[in-house]
Amino acid sequence: MLSVSTRMHIALYCCLLFGICRSGTVFAIDPGYIEAVEADVEEFTTNEFHPPVNSNWLGNADSRSIQLMDLDGFSTYLHDKSPGSFIFYKKLPDGYKQRLHRDYLATGDLDRIKQDIFKYTRDLKD
Repeated sequence: MLSVSTRMHIALYCCLLFGICRSGTVFAIDPGYIEAVEADVEEFTTNEFHPPVNSNWLGNADSRSIQLMDLDGFSTYLHDKSPGSFIFYKKLPDGYKQRLHRDYLATGDLDRIKQDIFKYTRDLKD
């Protein structure tokens, strides 16, 4: 019996293949698109979204969503949206910052991220 993840991947590739070949013409598919779709499929099996690096297929193409894809852009976004939380955030070790960034990309919940910043700050003082 194939796992759910394997079945989803097979279904994804079959759909992509059907879309490519249905008119008898072979079309080139952007590898970034395939990576973005695979990240979506993976989210269903893990309940976490890990976006592919440098993908131009995720979210809308405005500069803000692209900016959030890397840690520096996320830091700038946090500084702009919540200067008070940023004061504590900038003192955290890089590992915590990366975890906060991943969590924000997975949830989009800035209030939760701000709570986690204060939680991590308290944890480091103990």
